Amino acid sequence: MKLKLRGKLIFSMGTLIFLTVLLISTLSYLCLQRAYDKNIKVEKEKLDQIIQSQVECMIGVLQAEYDRYQNHEITEKEAMENSKYIVRTTRYNNGTGYFWADMADGTNAVHINPDVEGTNRYDTQDEKGNYFVRDTIAAGDKPEGGFIDFYFAKSGESEAKAKRGFVKKFEPYGWYIGTGNYEEDMLPIIQEELDAANESCLKAITVTYLFGIGIFIIAIIVTSIIAKKMADPIKAASKRLIGLSQGNLSDKVEESKSKDEIGDLTRALAETVQTLRSYISNISASLAELDKGNLKFDIEIDYVGDFAPIKESFQNTIYKLNNTFRNLNMSAKEVANGSEQMANGAMALAQGATEQASSVEELASTINEINSHVAKNAENAKRTSIQAQTTVKELETGKKHMTQMITAMNQMNDSSSEISKIIKTIEDIAFQTNILALNATVEATRAGSAGKGFAVVADEVRNLANKSAEASKNTASLIEATIHSLQEGTDIANQTAESLDHIVLYSEESAKLLLEISKASQEQATAISQVTQGIDQISSVVHTNSATSEESAATSEELSSQAQLLMNMVNQFKIREM
Repeated sequence: MKLKLRGKLIFSMGTLIFLTVLLISTLSYLCLQRAYDKNIKVEKEKLDQIIQSQVECMIGVLQAEYDRYQNHEITEKEAMENSKYIVRTTRYNNGTGYFWADMADGTNAVHINPDVEGTNRYDTQDEKGNYFVRDTIAAGDKPEGGFIDFYFAKSGESEAKAKRGFVKKFEPYGWYIGTGNYEEDMLPIIQEELDAANESCLKAITVTYLFGIGIFIIAIIVTSIIAKKMADPIKAASKRLIGLSQGNLSDKVEESKSKDEIGDLTRALAETVQTLRSYISNISASLAELDKGNLKFDIEIDYVGDFAPIKESFQNTIYKLNNTFRNLNMSAKEVANGSEQMANGAMALAQGATEQASSVEELASTINEINSHVAKNAENAKRTSIQAQTTVKELETGKKHMTQMITAMNQMNDSSSEISKIIKTIEDIAFQTNILALNATVEATRAGSAGKGFAVVADEVRNLANKSAEASKNTASLIEATIHSLQEGTDIANQTAESLDHIVLYSEESAKLLLEISKASQEQATAISQVTQGIDQISSVVHTNSATSEESAATSEELSSQAQLLMNMVNQFKIREM
């Protein structure tokens, strides 16, 4: 069973009082028992004084007889016989007390039993093993005599009983005069006094225990009253503390009016509850302001003791929130401005990339067209080379077939006309290729590092175009000379053989030039194909840049809207100005 404070106080005080009363009663009992034992000792000392006085009286009587001998009133023998007779016959205590006399060597000088007189009892022991004769001599040798305790049987009885004796030496005869009383004979003499002392002791013990019980009962009652006065305020304080631990700050504290520690305890508890109530009320009001978004307020009341860090931490939190939201607002503004600028730049970049993509597509279309013309030019050059070789064969055969010269010259005239057209076409292609190469160089310059390779290809294309133009001019000059020769050959047939030799020579050189033109045209076609691939790659990159720019613009717009949203959220709080 769990005891309350009042029960613990009553139990503790009751136990303490009970033990105190028990201790006092026990000490009283021990003191009374000691007084009783001391009374018994005193009574026994009275008995010892009785036997001591009896021995001293006997020695006085014997001394009187010895003085008579000294005064020559009687003889020594008469004095001796009178002394023995006196010791042997003297009685006291209703005839139970008697005397005896022993010598220093243990020989009995006088005894009530004649058979004992003259016997040596120095080594005789009683039933307890005491050498009582030796003890008698030792006690008698003391200056004032001494007491002995031994066991001896009464006259006519066989059982030895406790006996206490006193012995003193009578110097003239060397007798150790002794007498004693059996304890059972002496107890009746002092029994009445012992009974009275015992009764007094019992009464005192009874009174002590009753008094102790009364004190115990009174102390329990007083302790219960005091415990109630002490426990009730503590119980109320404990109940209030339990409510306080459960978060109850509204109930009042019952204050004790006493000036002791209990009163101090209840008053301190009341002050504590009031302090906590004010702190929590202040904190609740501060949190309500925070909930409203107000960060401009200060905590007005003072927090004491270990509560002071709460106020300091709360105030620091408010200051940090102010700084955080202030910096957040500034950052949001900067992010909004930056995102807006980024959006504008991204839109401009996207627009430029789109325009560039259109230009690159147009350039790719032009390059494809040039590639087609160059391919045709290469094919025509190849055919012209074959025809030139055929012309050389025909000229060689013409020497043998002069009769067919007119026809061959007509064919050559026709072929020369076609060659003139082809040369014209080649010159046009070379001119257009040169212009396209210049445009490609300009566009490569605009493309920057990504167009360096394209610029190299454009230079090569321009070189090939220049070579094609030069070869076309040379071929045109040769063809014109051939036509002029053919015209002259028609009029001057006689000079045909010589002219044929020159024509064969010129035709071989033309065949070589046409072969070089064919190779150059093929290389030009390959270069233009590479330029076309580069333009396609540039077009792909430009399209990618355009898409990326559009995505960046969209992301910037989204970032700008998010920054504006963040600014709107921060503006909901009332923060301090710097």
